[in-house]
Amino acid sequence: MGFSQNGSYGSSPEVDKSELALEKKQLSDVAMSKAVTSDKIWWIHGNGYDLTKFVERHPGGKEAILLGRGRDCTALFESYHIFSNDHWKVLDKFCVVKNRKPSDRKKDAFYEILKERTASVLKEKGIDPVHDRGANIARTLHYLFIFGAWLTSGYWHVKGSVLGSFLFAVFGWLMGALGHDAGHFAASRQAWVNELGVWAMSLICNPIVWQHQHTYAHHSFTNEFDKDPDLHHFDALLRVHKNIRHRSIHNHQINRLWVAVAYALVCFGTCFWIPWGVLASGSLHGIVEWQDRDRPSKEIGLKLHWYTYIFVIMVLPFFTHESKLTAAFAVYIHITTIGIVFAIFSQINHLNEPSLESDLQTRKTRSSSRSNIVEDSWAAAQVETSNNFASGSFLWHFLSNGLNHQIEHHLFPGLNHGHLHHIAPVVRDTCIEHGVVYKSYDTWTDLMNATMEWYEKLSVNERPTPKFSNKVAAE
Repeated sequence: MGFSQNGSYGSSPEVDKSELALEKKQLSDVAMSKAVTSDKIWWIHGNGYDLTKFVERHPGGKEAILLGRGRDCTALFESYHIFSNDHWKVLDKFCVVKNRKPSDRKKDAFYEILKERTASVLKEKGIDPVHDRGANIARTLHYLFIFGAWLTSGYWHVKGSVLGSFLFAVFGWLMGALGHDAGHFAASRQAWVNELGVWAMSLICNPIVWQHQHTYAHHSFTNEFDKDPDLHHFDALLRVHKNIRHRSIHNHQINRLWVAVAYALVCFGTCFWIPWGVLASGSLHGIVEWQDRDRPSKEIGLKLHWYTYIFVIMVLPFFTHESKLTAAFAVYIHITTIGIVFAIFSQINHLNEPSLESDLQTRKTRSSSRSNIVEDSWAAAQVETSNNFASGSFLWHFLSNGLNHQIEHHLFPGLNHGHLHHIAPVVRDTCIEHGVVYKSYDTWTDLMNATMEWYEKLSVNERPTPKFSNKVAAE
């Protein structure tokens, strides 16, 4: 199933084409005068920057900066340069295009307040917001403990143990704590640690695709239907957004067993089907361009992960188990376990009715009595499209890989999950002060029920005229 990216909010295809033509002309003019091509320009607040010569010198590592190449990376840039303004001085030196067009992301006064107050809290806790944003000693020991358990269970898996296959999935999920932090450049201040650490997500997803899908697109455009690929994990089986055309198969999502089946397959999709589609089409669902397609090392890495996943998870058990039946069961146990665990902790954080009515696309189409400081705020949208649960529980923090503080994570993705509990109170209080809806559920069950209520509502074919043009909606 494919999707089309329109590049503007709620506009017709004709308008999109004219804007695209204008953009190409502007890029052509820049290329002629500056010898810069469109895939070498970083777009931030409507201005174009050629950072090619700065890539190797970027303090956060080249992978972090290359994620924004050739596209609008305003949110990416802003959310990873939180507690210092030095980056603006560097950025100005590389500007090649001024005011291409009004940026989708405006200056964010609410975000500035949050950043200032969060920095103060971290300093009070003895945490330097710039230099100590990675894992502390306790978090590092956590990584190492899980890594040991992951290796042990992996050994049992390859030796032909069904229990080993199950535990390999459980610890594969928990190993995602390192992979997730590293994928957000928050495991360490050392770039090489993050670039290596992101591969700890290898049983959950393809790490190379994930950084384009999640680190860039999902966090930049959370719950925006035509721009957030994380809304399309389950399109074949579940309708999670009202702009997805209702099909008869969606009638079943009122049944929790049906939802469990869809959840069970999600990591198989992120490790197998989605990378295959990216290799074939050069984009993720037609929503996010794979900007690394011109880097041979990335294509090799993507393919290496794909083949290794197939061999270790799906083929090897048939050589180590006593019968094909037990081998097939081991494969089934692993794939379904890690899929369900991943889904019940990650998907519930954004998929309920209040969260899916709060993205920046939707805000542009509704009337509101709130001030523009809040209504036009990217940071406020991050808060209102996300959900916390059991935020005071260490157990749930451990089991969910820190995703029980999803609001704080979306505001400060470059801050290690081990620090998020420190800043949650000031984030909550600031949101209440400014009329921003801060949704923190008392228990995981409460949040899961809210997600299921949304699925049940969307199981009914009540589809209105779509607000945003998209191939899925038009079929």
